[in-house]
Amino acid sequence: MSTLLYIPWFELKPWVIAGWLKLQPFGLLVAIGILFGSRVAEWRAERRGVPRWVVADFLLVVVITGLVVCALLNVALYEPEKFALMGRAIASWFGPGEAESFPYPGLSSFGGFLGGTAAAIWYRQRKKISLLVMGDIFCFAFPFAWLFGRTGCFSVHDHPGLVTDFFLAVDNYNGEGVPRHDLGLYEVIWSALMIPLVLYLDRKPRPWGFFMALVPILYAPVRFSLDFLREVPEHGGDVRYFGLTPGHYYAVAMLLAGIAVAVRVARGPAPTLKIDGTELEPPPSKTPSAAGKPAQGKRQKRGRV
Repeated sequence: MSTLLYIPWFELKPWVIAGWLKLQPFGLLVAIGILFGSRVAEWRAERRGVPRWVVADFLLVVVITGLVVCALLNVALYEPEKFALMGRAIASWFGPGEAESFPYPGLSSFGGFLGGTAAAIWYRQRKKISLLVMGDIFCFAFPFAWLFGRTGCFSVHDHPGLVTDFFLAVDNYNGEGVPRHDLGLYEVIWSALMIPLVLYLDRKPRPWGFFMALVPILYAPVRFSLDFLREVPEHGGDVRYFGLTPGHYYAVAMLLAGIAVAVRVARGPAPTLKIDGTELEPPPSKTPSAAGKPAQGKRQKRGRV
């Protein structure tokens, strides 16, 4: 197949500012994704009657914990030899000799999901706040943030796939002279398709937990399938445990969690949002009755948020 059908190789390099400060394109795009996703979460929360500060407080705990855990798990699962380098670098900072640079630990996306989930559960216990409510807001905003995060991955090509003649392959991958799948690009496409979907589905009232179930259920099978396209460690890919990558196991767990949430939403009572023991009132409805006038003779039901 002609190489004209492939995506030409490119790689964004760090921008050097003031001669010494390096601005990494991957980190910049991840930061933009976090900020943009947070704003989308706050926007949807306000539309559903959840105070903006509640969402901001929740995201602060979840995102920071997720970033820390995703870095630690990336080292533990993919590059455990870096723990020794990290310890040596830290020790050098307090010794008489020259300080060593701290190695970049990398980021594991599913490690971030695991850490963020643990933080969300802790936050729920501490604030006595519905996990279905907060998780639903988070999952609605997830594709918006993921679009930028995975664009960062694609910009530096840190998820090399198998050699292929697929038309979306990146040609001359890393100067090897062969086209490869770029798994970061494929998740950018998934995010771009999910954004109009969640916006369309949100046009009608949905129970709390709807997107908390939908987004994992639609992401996990895609991620599970894509991980079969990952290269082996010798070519910059992921390690295998019993023939599967860590991402495979995480994807199965995520799918089961999404199904469990879907069952809870379908069978369980609708959650209410309480903060410090006080239930918040839902926002006033702006939808007129079919006749264009407020409905008469019907008792208003108490809304649930």
